[in-house]
Amino acid sequence: MELEKIFKNLILIDFAFLILIVISSMLQSNDLTEINNYLEKGLLSNYENFTRTISIILFFMYLITLNLLYRFISYGRNLYTFLIISGLLLNYFNGSVVYTSIGSVLDQIGGIITGSILILIYYSPIKENFKK
Repeated sequence: MELEKIFKNLILIDFAFLILIVISSMLQSNDLTEINNYLEKGLLSNYENFTRTISIILFFMYLITLNLLYRFISYGRNLYTFLIISGLLLNYFNGSVVYTSIGSVLDQIGGIITGSILILIYYSPIKENFKK
């Protein structure tokens, strides 16, 4: 089916953008890091180690979930939705952040891809593949 091919390609593209976002954040200039230190802190700013640990766990769970979605494993759909909501909440409670222009564009395109995947797994004929 053509829609399955599009879905699987979206997952591969999402993986590629995730890697690009990680590389982009590692290559961020020291000036941006310094600016981030002066921004308003979020509710989780006092729990830096906890936040980092949760972020790393969510990152690796996201990689596993992309694999589950690619193979149409039924619980991958719910796990993907949980991870997206968890990531949004974590970002909200972490406070303000400054991005580079490349990081911002990658983040926005990643959001579009995530939205596309969510639409496909819940509102397209592909949802039937997860009920096996």
